[in-house]
Amino acid sequence: MLLTIACSRDKGNYDYVELPDPVVEGLDTSYAVITGDSLIITPLVKLASGKSDYDCYWKINVPEKATSLDYEGRSLHIVFGLSSGRYTAQLAVVDNGNGMKYYYEFIINCQTEFTKGAVVLTSSGGRAELAFIKPDGTIQSDIYQAINQEALQGEPIQLVPVQNQFYLNRLTSYWITYSNGGVLVNADNLQRMRSLKDNFFEPPAAVKAEYMMNMPQGVTQAVINGKLYIGATETAPFWPYYGFYGVPVAGNYKLHPQMVHNAYENPNGTYYLGFEANLKQFVRIMKLSYYGSDFSVMDTAFNPKDLKMDMLYLDRFSDNDLYAFCDSAGKKMELKFRVLLNDSTQRFYPSYKRVFPGASLVSAGTVWRSSPIGVFFFSANDKVYRYNPLNQELRALDANFGGKKVTMLKVLRNGNLLVAGVEGSIYYLDISTGKTGQVIQQYNGIAGIPKDVIVRD
Repeated sequence: MLLTIACSRDKGNYDYVELPDPVVEGLDTSYAVITGDSLIITPLVKLASGKSDYDCYWKINVPEKATSLDYEGRSLHIVFGLSSGRYTAQLAVVDNGNGMKYYYEFIINCQTEFTKGAVVLTSSGGRAELAFIKPDGTIQSDIYQAINQEALQGEPIQLVPVQNQFYLNRLTSYWITYSNGGVLVNADNLQRMRSLKDNFFEPPAAVKAEYMMNMPQGVTQAVINGKLYIGATETAPFWPYYGFYGVPVAGNYKLHPQMVHNAYENPNGTYYLGFEANLKQFVRIMKLSYYGSDFSVMDTAFNPKDLKMDMLYLDRFSDNDLYAFCDSAGKKMELKFRVLLNDSTQRFYPSYKRVFPGASLVSAGTVWRSSPIGVFFFSANDKVYRYNPLNQELRALDANFGGKKVTMLKVLRNGNLLVAGVEGSIYYLDISTGKTGQVIQQYNGIAGIPKDVIVRD
């Protein structure tokens, strides 16, 4: 077989004409909208040909649902019904004369009437209520019932934000927990999403939410009925069962409501350190397994496996700085320790045990909070005290609460703001560097006794 291959130079004479892009007027780079309001964009498109034979296609990306909203028409005229957030969007202009497509990107920043302000959980008449403080100071009382046409139940416990740091990193919802259950509400409109009992694949007969923790994956872990429940992360974050509880971590234990963990530093190797209320000992949980006090004690300052004390408050700044405030037959004790619970040896290092300098101020109604700078705040009737464990400095804050008992404390803004609550009011206190708790804002007219708060700036 004879195969001949030849090539020849293309001597054709071609004239390439570069077509300029259309001129688009009246399309901004960003738009601010309120959920439920109309969004109207009517750009003026001028084709290079001078003709007006073109079509427009609009796309708004909705990452939380892994989809987009698509529209056709020379004007975008919609009621914007998405949640608050930042949405990327695109206008595609098609020149029907030559088939060319041109793309223009823009941003939609959406807010709701609840995007800025403070949500306050209160106890009123023996049941939980939700109030909302608008940026102008207007207070909307019992707003959960007004929106959902049902009342919250039981004595209030917590307001827990739900935010997935690895997917959108946007506050999406709140858990409201109370003595006989809880409810999940949409953070943008405070509408009920589901009850706590509905958040189980198979709910237990009784659901007593004692402590709930927001995790970086956008789920919650919760101490319920004395057991630890882990929110499911096996599905996509927008899947209906994401965050549901299965069975509790197996074991013969009853947890004190408060726990600490290292999930934000190590989300894939998280440990939980809690306190077993019956045995009076520290216990650890890792990888869905309960290990109890199966760890090595590396010093003799105190025995974490047999504390012989009741837990008052437990907190963690890092693996090297953990603190517990305990009651030992009426004595208020302060414990410091560090842990290594991510390696095979599982070590617990007791640092010291001493009488808490503010022991005489602590009572059954004392509320505790820690600041990320390594200090503690606690209430004593109508006073709030700041305690620095490094030098044992104990100082009353300057704020005057009019003789009313402080029922709520919350440290915010990286340790620069302390929100305190008394019956009928909440106070914003300046605890930034060099400040000693001066009142910078006060809101009165809140129904009931504040128990928890979430501030959205």
